[in-house]
Amino acid sequence: DGGADGGGADGGADGGLPDDSALFQLDRIIEISIRLNPGGAEALGADPYTYVPAELTVDGEVFPEVGVRVKGRLGSYRPFPGKSALKVDLLEFGQDKRLYGHEKLNLNNMVQDCAKVKELTAYGIHRMLGTPAPRVAYAEVSVDGESYGLYTIVEVMDDVFLERHLDDPSGTLYDGDYHMWPDGSYSLVDFSTDVHELFEQDEGPDRGFADVMSVTAALDRFGFDPDGLWTLVDRDAHAALFAATAFTGHADSYSFYANNYRVYFDPAKDDRAVLFPWDPDWAFDGGMCPTCAWGRISGACMADAACMEAVGEALARLEAEAPGGEVAAQLDQARALIGPALRRDRYLELDAGTIAWCQDDVSAWLGRRGDELRAWGL
Repeated sequence: DGGADGGGADGGADGGLPDDSALFQLDRIIEISIRLNPGGAEALGADPYTYVPAELTVDGEVFPEVGVRVKGRLGSYRPFPGKSALKVDLLEFGQDKRLYGHEKLNLNNMVQDCAKVKELTAYGIHRMLGTPAPRVAYAEVSVDGESYGLYTIVEVMDDVFLERHLDDPSGTLYDGDYHMWPDGSYSLVDFSTDVHELFEQDEGPDRGFADVMSVTAALDRFGFDPDGLWTLVDRDAHAALFAATAFTGHADSYSFYANNYRVYFDPAKDDRAVLFPWDPDWAFDGGMCPTCAWGRISGACMADAACMEAVGEALARLEAEAPGGEVAAQLDQARALIGPALRRDRYLELDAGTIAWCQDDVSAWLGRRGDELRAWGL
């Protein structure tokens, strides 16, 4: 796309995307103001998932006539007006100014994250093992002059994400979140003939689901041809995803619930499928079963000795490096950063003592998780 890049940053030295390191930092809370156009608040109240025009200001920089809508369905959904999670599309209504190259912003309300640091920490664990995962920052958000309190800014998985994090961003990206039906019920989306056409294509060439269907077929014959699956799915990448998900106790994930993930068919890996984590606000759940694989690829990994050997190696690395490493340091930095903002947030659904307990538990989790997983046989 053409157009200018905002955020005080020009294009990269190589002509690529501008440096966005100033956006995803833990040394400050970003100030975000949204001014809805007349009638916008009423429109969001009546139809929360349709974009309405608004003016966006990020740390004093104005982005005229962006699109804003409510984000989230089950669990994190809060009606507008209120502490709704929000999605901002900077290009929805024709203005062409981007924020450090980003075309969209996810503003998560953290209503399911009792610690307010789970997304940040879980994604950091995935990145330790080389899995592309969104970066996270914090913002205080106001809408039409009213403070809605503390949010996370979570990097959007789109073509910009692929360009920033992948060697070859020209592949096809699918959304694997659950599919909602008009009656309010939902179906989990996995590589299975009854649901695999419910994947939503987000980016890349349209292959008519042929790539997805090939993985389904390989899983169907896995017991007869186990190696055939790994010609279509990156086994080492999946072992890393499985290990990080088990380590973070993310029950509402691909590995353990066939939910909250993206699938990228990576041209740099002979078009093999690589899964990315998404929405780990339910991570660090002590009640999850780390050997109860629900996603079909993760089940195949558990049945494959080579895959489980790679899982074990990844878990050993996490146990050694996570408690005293960069992830733990970022967790502590985030806690110190957001404390004053949480005290100002009148929309909090938890008291300060509960939040502090949850934060302490996430910190302690990093040190004890290795022993817990060995008790499960991992």
